[in-house]
Amino acid sequence: MLRHAEYTEAMRDEWDRLALSRGTVFHTIAFREILTASFGYQCAYHAVLTSDGRICALLPLIVGRNLGLKKAGVALPFVNYMDICATDDEALRFALTAVPELLGKLGLDYIELRFKEQDMSGSGWSRQLENYTFALPLTDDEEKVLALSTASNRNHVRKVYKNNWFTVSFNPCHLEAFYQVYVKRMKELGSPAPDIRFFKRFFEYLPNNTFLLTVFENRTGKIVGGMLLVTSPSNKTVYYPYGANLIEYNSKYLNNYMYWEAVRFAIKNKMEYLDLGRSQIGSGTYKYKEQWGANAFQLKYLVYNGGRQGASPPDRGKFSFFIELWKVTPSFVTNSLGKQIIKYLMP
Repeated sequence: MLRHAEYTEAMRDEWDRLALSRGTVFHTIAFREILTASFGYQCAYHAVLTSDGRICALLPLIVGRNLGLKKAGVALPFVNYMDICATDDEALRFALTAVPELLGKLGLDYIELRFKEQDMSGSGWSRQLENYTFALPLTDDEEKVLALSTASNRNHVRKVYKNNWFTVSFNPCHLEAFYQVYVKRMKELGSPAPDIRFFKRFFEYLPNNTFLLTVFENRTGKIVGGMLLVTSPSNKTVYYPYGANLIEYNSKYLNNYMYWEAVRFAIKNKMEYLDLGRSQIGSGTYKYKEQWGANAFQLKYLVYNGGRQGASPPDRGKFSFFIELWKVTPSFVTNSLGKQIIKYLMP
């Protein structure tokens, strides 16, 4: 007999053991604390319990308001995908069937689940399928990994090293300089950026799993790009959730250099995959990641609203005007305002 129960701190150790054996680092309570401390979200984590009280599945939900001020439960904002972590198929099915009950219990307008491997259908559910993630398989032989790339990408990687344009660092003391590059690039793309304290909390709450890759231009010593990398030993994957570079260095293949240094980092740390993050099919980033020889996986963003009209995430396709407006709005406005509104995007 299975049942679900709200998360309590007494569950923490058992929750994390299951998260780190069957899930990812993003399933852990430490990542929940990053989200709630950074954005003021409400925690609505639930566990599926066996008859003797053991945790057999995890339902991590974060509750907040979207841009339309609808009350949403998302698993999880700021995470591209997160399949339900469960000990067996029975526990997984129970967790999925519990979602409609949580909608009413928590007073939500909708619940959004973000799956890579799993799926769900039925009355009251809708699906968004435009997003993909890329997983680059790794071996301990760098040349074999590079051989997965297109000939053009291989040439660009080799050229940047031959010319000795850049140097990589993994010192977290460069976070402030990386953040300035990140904010600048997000504005160019028409997107707000979170407060730097969001990134700092990765190092505070996940100190053994968080690494900062920064790139210096050798001629000037200037930081021109970087990536926040998160390791997940349970599935042998390095995630690249945040990164940016100065576009004036595109002609020197800065992106190729950063990606390849991330590959080398992942290999050195005995990981089996480098997750290259979310892109929409047909986009420039989709095509760029594809050339590395990474495997594309269609993500299933599943929304349950009980069949109610208008109770769903905003249509991001209608944001084009605001994206263009954001690009031309003065930085002193966007830098401050972006920190306030990004939590409503629930990206």
